[in-house]
Amino acid sequence: AAPAPTAPAAPAAETETPAVSSTLAVEAPKETAVVLCGTSDWPQGAKGASGKAAQKRDGARGDEFNAPVVINSLKGIRVLSLAVGPCAGHMLALTESGMYAWGLNASGQLGLGPSGGWCMPGPTPAPLWNVDGDRAVSAAVGNKHTLVVYASGTVLSAGCGDRGALGYGEKEKDLPLTQDTPKAVVAGGNVEGGLKAVCVAAGCDYSLAADGNGKMYAWGWTEHGKLGLGTDGQYNMKDSSVKITFSIEGEPKVVALPDDDAGKVVQVSAGKHHSACLTNEGFGYTWGDNGYGKLGHRDQKERHSPTKLPMTRFSTLLCGDASSCGLGWPDYPGRPFGAQLNDGLVYHWGVLKGSNGEGATHPVPNYEIQGWTIDKHCFAMGATHVALAGEGSAVAWAQSPVAFGQLGLGPDAPKSTHTAKQMEGLADVGLVCAQVVASSGQTHLLCDAATVAKLPTWDPPTEALTKPPEKVRAPPKKKAKT
Repeated sequence: AAPAPTAPAAPAAETETPAVSSTLAVEAPKETAVVLCGTSDWPQGAKGASGKAAQKRDGARGDEFNAPVVINSLKGIRVLSLAVGPCAGHMLALTESGMYAWGLNASGQLGLGPSGGWCMPGPTPAPLWNVDGDRAVSAAVGNKHTLVVYASGTVLSAGCGDRGALGYGEKEKDLPLTQDTPKAVVAGGNVEGGLKAVCVAAGCDYSLAADGNGKMYAWGWTEHGKLGLGTDGQYNMKDSSVKITFSIEGEPKVVALPDDDAGKVVQVSAGKHHSACLTNEGFGYTWGDNGYGKLGHRDQKERHSPTKLPMTRFSTLLCGDASSCGLGWPDYPGRPFGAQLNDGLVYHWGVLKGSNGEGATHPVPNYEIQGWTIDKHCFAMGATHVALAGEGSAVAWAQSPVAFGQLGLGPDAPKSTHTAKQMEGLADVGLVCAQVVASSGQTHLLCDAATVAKLPTWDPPTEALTKPPEKVRAPPKKKAKT
């Protein structure tokens, strides 16, 4: 997902001049507007292609916008930043008047309490995230859980915690299937002095964080080695037969980088089952599931510990479903690498043009948009698409086919394309964009309200959606005796 804004970092012991600046907080305009492309049917949008098939079979429970629209219910509210993720079915907006949340809430991930409903189709005040004497500065959204960082460094979480992603502890009572009220992530005995996070990331069933000293932490489900702790946690549940499962890390554990000169971790990113981090020296590291070469190490072998991406330095790193991407610059061996004036070129790897089409197992530049000046906060990766804004316009493209209009190319244009194309209606308005975020079925842009005033608006429903009835499966047919 797009890099989350970070809390103020703890002062460094010595004055440093890093090669790459850390991930800075989003600078929101004085008057903001949130623009949506894609579906408001969060339950099916989160499922990707299978969700589209379900819509065709059962009908959609929301609208679909193939061109950008302004979310009218957030008009007049100054939004400071947005948070969503590549495998998420819900999102958050941090505003001057408190937190707003919408989307799926089956596991309590919106943090609305016991009366939150199954799914909120539009922005809903979420006062339980508001903490007296503290201020929410960053958030991350996983598949069924949510993390929020506060100025004090405290992290609150809500949602599904049966695999440890909420970070409440190691006991059974600390692994709730549903947690609808935000609660603090514990530090336990693994974090000296308590966890004081400045950035977080949320994957399918795990979480990552980094603190002001540049240390990195992980907790949750260990499968694929995506926690970066040196193991995938696999074990056999039964001595009498083979029944493989994976272990749970219910509290934050320190994740070590292999290089002494790596620098301090300033950004963490989580895809569905793979992870990345970035240091203040611009070094990128990846680990976890490596299907289609999405870790960028010229093979498809899983990595259970952070492994450096060679030949490139980055200003941001993002993880999707079967792909990864970043902004950065070539880093040639034997040549000095100095401070950079911009956030770099677009690099991408993994699936690039469908799972049966073009791909790359190492970072390669996307020359289609070479020359654009792109701010890292306006660069986002969903499950299978990329969107960015810069120089008064916005573009998007898909790495695998998409079908919900999240590219925003217009009602008369194809819904999916592997070539970067401009979103409809944004190039001629003098777009000023502060942040872009993307999920499975949506793209959202945080914009200066005046520059998108001519766009159509959308009034989201205010009533919660009810959970559809479970489909009763017919019993299997008995085979005739032979």
